Amino acid sequence: MLYNNEIKEATLNTLEERVLSVVDLSIALANEGYIPNRNKTTKLNWNIILIDAFENADVLSKEQHRKLENLYNKVIAL
Repeated sequence: MLYNNEIKEATLNTLEERVLSVVDLSIALANEGYIPNRNKTTKLNWNIILIDAFENADVLSKEQHRKLENLYNKVIAL
């Protein structure tokens, strides 16, 4: 296992907070009569994908971990 439980939990918490943030903002926009733009949908989708990936990170190889970390960094920068 390349990730210890503390790092894995912190990463998952960050991703879950981002999902909740995007959902809350989308709901607020919808209540005001606006349609959330495609960027919010993209952020939401990628964060959900990364949550699943990090929950199952124990089965990944070292190379897959590196690629997952790179993807995580790109998604966080959105």
